[in-house]
Amino acid sequence: MMPQTQLNQTSIERVFSIGWMSHTDEEETFDATASVTRSELAQVLGKAFKLDQRSTAENPEISIQDMAGDRPDYAAIQIALKTGTMTVDSQGRFFPDRPVTRAEGLAIFAQAYGVFQLSEDTVTELLNEYPDAVDIFDWAKQAMATALQEGFVNSDRNQAIRPLDPMTRNDLAYALIQYLEKQQNPAFV
Repeated sequence: MMPQTQLNQTSIERVFSIGWMSHTDEEETFDATASVTRSELAQVLGKAFKLDQRSTAENPEISIQDMAGDRPDYAAIQIALKTGTMTVDSQGRFFPDRPVTRAEGLAIFAQAYGVFQLSEDTVTELLNEYPDAVDIFDWAKQAMATALQEGFVNSDRNQAIRPLDPMTRNDLAYALIQYLEKQQNPAFV
């Protein structure tokens, strides 16, 4: 199996320079293999997709049972919840420090981007190209198909998409760069 696509330093610097991601420590390093938590994902997507400017960002605050309102990430998480980009579980828990899987992270990324209402046949066709797509939970299939169709998944047709692996910072940065390219060049494929 081919190794996962890695970003070059210039791409990583672009993600930092526009303020979508930050360094992992005081030494200003980018740990590409570090797992992305639900909190980090909410913060990054809030910046990249300007979630606070969506009309639904004005919705009432959502009760979160497993975190206090004085956390520095609380406002970003509230915006992600109010816009429907992310959700709490049936007990109202967000699990801010829990790492996300690639399927969960990319499905949430697609939710922020805008999930395409693809036909069931199209979703099946897109996912059938990847042998491990059978591991994607039903709730994430439509969003993963969108992420794959839009090129947000750092994989290729010869490589498994590893939906149950932890989403790394490299995975997130890759999706952000692809999104940025689409914004700057709508014909970008």
